[in-house]
Amino acid sequence: MKTSKTISIIIVIVGLILIILPFGYKMFDRASAGADMMADFEPVLTRDNVNTFQGHMQTFAGMQQDLNKMLPALAQQMGMSVDDLNKMIGEQFPDLAYGMQQMDTMGGDFNTVVSVMDRNVDNFQKANELPMRNMPWYFVVAGAIFVVLGGIQLVITKS
Repeated sequence: MKTSKTISIIIVIVGLILIILPFGYKMFDRASAGADMMADFEPVLTRDNVNTFQGHMQTFAGMQQDLNKMLPALAQQMGMSVDDLNKMIGEQFPDLAYGMQQMDTMGGDFNTVVSVMDRNVDNFQKANELPMRNMPWYFVVAGAIFVVLGGIQLVITKS
């Protein structure tokens, strides 16, 4: 078999693979879901919002610091130990007690989320410019072009 015929067959096979891939990987459904997700995040993942969230995190950190100062002062004013105050809060206000116990974990989790958002605002904006819903069709059209060109080359190539 001639080299040009082999190349033409490879081009046709690549084209067929490009046509089949979007269906095999369910790209039509996934691209639509991706476009919906990007639209949902578009108003959230902006520089202004990330700056606002960073400000909220500073407020949250300040609350943690003040709470750590307030509890001993409150316990002293009430004439009890900090442990007794925490026990009383746990009995009378269990959700508050649980929230106070989780503040460090919550702060760390929220900081992680806000840091990831901060690092990815520009990446999100670039990715959001992609025509997500049409992406599978680019594979199909490119594959069809490869099949047609490879097929033409096979037909016009002399045996």
